[in-house]
Amino acid sequence: MIGIKEVTVSIILMLVFSGLHAQQRPRIKGPSNLYHQLQDDLKKISDPDSIADRYTEYAVRLYRPFPDTVLSVIEKIDAISSLEDDKKTAFINLLTGYYLSQSRPDSALKRIESSRETFSRLQNKRRLLSVLNFEAQINSRLNNYLRTEELYLKAIQISDENNFDAKLSMDALAKLYMRVGATEIAISRYQQMLEIEDSFVEECRVKLNISNAYKVNQDFEKASSILLPCLESAEIDERTKVVILRSLSDLAKVSGQKTQRFRYISEAMKLQENSAVQDPITYLFLAESYFDLGNIIKSDSVLKEFSKLDQRRIQPFTQTHISLLKTKIFIENKEYQNAISESDKAISSLLRMPETPLLIDAYTLKAQAYEREGDYESAYKITKNFAELNDAIKKRGEMYTESMNKVRFQMRSKNEQLADVNTELGMVRTRNAFIIALLFMVAIYVLYRYRVHYLLKEEQTRNKIAKDLHDDLSATLSSISFFSEAAKRGDADKTQSFLGRIDESAIEAKEKINDIIWAIDPENDDWQSFLTKCKRYASEMFESKDIQYNIDIETKNDISINIEDRKDLWLIFKEIVTNLVRHSEATNANVTFKSNKNVLSLIIEDDGKGFDVEKKFKGNGLKNIRNRASSINSSSTLKIESKPDSGTKWVLKFNY
Repeated sequence: MIGIKEVTVSIILMLVFSGLHAQQRPRIKGPSNLYHQLQDDLKKISDPDSIADRYTEYAVRLYRPFPDTVLSVIEKIDAISSLEDDKKTAFINLLTGYYLSQSRPDSALKRIESSRETFSRLQNKRRLLSVLNFEAQINSRLNNYLRTEELYLKAIQISDENNFDAKLSMDALAKLYMRVGATEIAISRYQQMLEIEDSFVEECRVKLNISNAYKVNQDFEKASSILLPCLESAEIDERTKVVILRSLSDLAKVSGQKTQRFRYISEAMKLQENSAVQDPITYLFLAESYFDLGNIIKSDSVLKEFSKLDQRRIQPFTQTHISLLKTKIFIENKEYQNAISESDKAISSLLRMPETPLLIDAYTLKAQAYEREGDYESAYKITKNFAELNDAIKKRGEMYTESMNKVRFQMRSKNEQLADVNTELGMVRTRNAFIIALLFMVAIYVLYRYRVHYLLKEEQTRNKIAKDLHDDLSATLSSISFFSEAAKRGDADKTQSFLGRIDESAIEAKEKINDIIWAIDPENDDWQSFLTKCKRYASEMFESKDIQYNIDIETKNDISINIEDRKDLWLIFKEIVTNLVRHSEATNANVTFKSNKNVLSLIIEDDGKGFDVEKKFKGNGLKNIRNRASSINSSSTLKIESKPDSGTKWVLKFNY
């Protein structure tokens, strides 16, 4: 028989490989150095879980540039026969999520969620942590910000509980707060990261993010001051120093300090020239700085150097800024047709992105080129069109701002709650330290008093159980003894009758002992168990005498009642139901057990022969019911409505 897990794996593989690898088994692709490293690692491990982990790490590193690698790895993991089916399904679901994440993020999310649930059930904390981080990334791309925050917080919690490195999750969470504009929360998160960093270089990388947050808040002075100590340190590597200088140059730009901006970006460019990595953004910033200083020739010269870089490494957004700067240079050089052509490149690129004010800048430059050229009609048409576009962008921006305000409010509320909890925990720790010291001083006395109290309580419990056993069982055991003696003296027929009476008395004694044991058993402390037992007992008793009955008992309410009161209530209920079945000769019975506004009501009625309430009976049943009802608490009331041939109604009420 093929199991469900095997079918699940097969379906996943069919969906992934359908139409892609119908005639050929995929080979693992990717950089040769990573592939050889993978093969070397696999030779050193034999545990199937470790093999699946290593394959997964390899696929995760290459899923963006080489998506087919993920498909190949899925097939490799499916071929690990010694890997348990649920683990295999979890790994395949995760890798399928990576494969689909670029083209179909919604579908990817379903796979990742399934993988997370399985790894969570399997208690694979380290893999669960990586799944949570990736699931958060997908949710962030889908603008599910609150869900993203929840996942990152869960990842941080798991990291703290298991002594894992939480920096990745903390950094991603802080970036999320930056994205939605909750900069004050982002800064506090980055400050937490600073507290756990043990390297000055890493501290400076965190400070770069803090500086960006202050820049968003337009606190440019603070944004600069936090970076300057890093710039002056000899510990910082050249690549990090380039990023810091570039950030300082951008701060100088928004502060209107053109000369200072040029100094920072020039120094960054000198450092970058000695580096193996040439960052296009540095070229862009330098060209913009020259342009702002009016040195058009130098700006154009930097852009020509920029064109020698590998254009595939340049992000579309950076390319757009380059096109806008080239357009400005062409306009200044009166090369209007080139300016129009370059602005069209920027517009074409921007139209493929979410609407942004940069599109207005591109149209403005294009209209300016037409105007300088003397084509006022074309300039007017563009101006008219982008005026309408500007209104649309403004309206969309207002909607986005409103949406982000709601998200920020909810995030701030949650973080305020977390802060309040942490503050309260701090106060609790301080208070607890004082209390512990005080308790230490009086510990011997408290332990002594507790021991005395425990012994007294234990003695009271013993006495109570002994009293109950005596009250409930003494008469029964005495009757057994009497019937036993009578059986010894009587003839065979009477002996058989006495033995039957002994058997009945023994069963009755056993039931009474079971009732006492059940009532004091801590496993039966919950109210639902008590009511369920009442319902089951009543139905069994009524059915044994073919009495038609209706039982209305609420088993969902959670009522707190102590052991003694619960025992008395059970014995009252049992005694009334037993008397009804044995003596009432009823054909119909109703039982109601409900609570309303802290008042518990037990109503039991029948259509039997009834009895005279004022009449004295030989047995102790009615007396015991009344005594137990009055002992429950001072608010309890027991009302009996009955007349001969008129049925009987018992109503017990008390506050709880």
